[in-house]
Amino acid sequence: MKTKKTLLVLLSSALLITAFAGCSSGKKSDKNADGKSFISVGNWPAQNTTDTNYLETITRQKTEFESENPDWAIEPDTWKFDLDTFYSKAASRQLPTLYYSNFTEIGKIVSGEYYTDISAGLKRAGYEGKFNPAVLKLISNGDEIVTFPTDTYSLGIAYNVDLFKKAGLMNSDGTPKQPKDWNEVAEFGKKIKESTGKAGFAIPTMANCGGWLFTPIAWSYGVEFMKADKDNNYTATFNSQEMIDALQYISDLKWKNGIFLDNSLIDLTEYYKQFAIGNIGMILTAGNVTSQLVQYDMPLDHIGMMAIPAGPKKHITLTGGYTATIADGATDEQVDIAIKWLEKVGSGDVLTDSVKQTIETGYKRAADRNEAVGVESLSVWNSETEIEKFRKEVREKYVNIDLNHVKLYNEALSDTDIELQPEEPVCAQELYAVLDGIIQEILTNKNADIKGLVEKANADFQANYLNNLD
Repeated sequence: MKTKKTLLVLLSSALLITAFAGCSSGKKSDKNADGKSFISVGNWPAQNTTDTNYLETITRQKTEFESENPDWAIEPDTWKFDLDTFYSKAASRQLPTLYYSNFTEIGKIVSGEYYTDISAGLKRAGYEGKFNPAVLKLISNGDEIVTFPTDTYSLGIAYNVDLFKKAGLMNSDGTPKQPKDWNEVAEFGKKIKESTGKAGFAIPTMANCGGWLFTPIAWSYGVEFMKADKDNNYTATFNSQEMIDALQYISDLKWKNGIFLDNSLIDLTEYYKQFAIGNIGMILTAGNVTSQLVQYDMPLDHIGMMAIPAGPKKHITLTGGYTATIADGATDEQVDIAIKWLEKVGSGDVLTDSVKQTIETGYKRAADRNEAVGVESLSVWNSETEIEKFRKEVREKYVNIDLNHVKLYNEALSDTDIELQPEEPVCAQELYAVLDGIIQEILTNKNADIKGLVEKANADFQANYLNNLD
């Protein structure tokens, strides 16, 4: 990524070029050749895309939108968010008016001020108070709303109902006993192991997936993986006692409590497979896990979800998703156009016939595939919005599981006491690979030097990745 100093150089150069060319300040026009107010929209599919259905759909939506709003226009832009081009486009004001990115990029967008505050536009469009409060925190910068969330998820614990029953971990009402913290996860895991011979808990350890799922455990222990200074220079900070404690917990699950699989070196595919065929009692995952289990014919009455446990320092979970940001310098009218366009493509809280059909089709397809319908997802919207009420109504129509088996997870999604945190802001995949290596070592070596592993990993991550950010 670029530092602010580099950005200033780029911006200064751009201004000099503009000055020598005898142009104005370079502010982008909000009118097209026909005199219509317009926005450019990123992530537009190229004409030669293999996804012809999506191209046809979004082209039709564009035609309909411009017919419904004759004074407005949509200008397709095929640029997709990537750090190799983002900063130069941002500095030269060449970003699409509406551009998409993951939640992980919100910090960069805020620090560089590459956004237009949309709070007033949302109020004009009737969105005030409609966002899920937990999600609203993630998309805000003080009183400003930085970006429009379009999709979200959060992690919880999936559990095998049959193994929980055999271990005496189910309540009479069909809800599971909820481990309040990670220590209780270990205790529950031991009961499962003792009662059934199956692994009580597991995490994957390969292909960056172990590091990814370990991060919320680490955060709950108080780990800070990295910090940025005012110039956006990052320093690795996970060589801490909190990190040692979190890794010691993982080590104890294997060597002290004996609740992991005998083969701890598994990727995400094997992780889901072993859970689906009944070899693991609990796994850390998102609520859409059922789409990964259907291929293994896991009985629907064996699938349960509950909230993520708390750690010694925080009750926190990993969240992610997708957002749409309006680039800096947009006019009020362009903000209005962008919000209206997001509604057109199904990202707003507007129950058009098309949106209703999309929701209905999604649940029907899941039920037809024998996925567990009834597990909710972290929503952009609060439960009182029309779209969430409709989604709940349709979901109930297709429910094919005991809702008490997933009640604790569903309720936790609206529990703002559980902190939501996106992935780390830079080099997340590289960090996961580093963490994979540590986890593999401690799960295959009972006498692993955890402190030494952490010190080396922190230094290597700094030298090999954070020092080389461009």
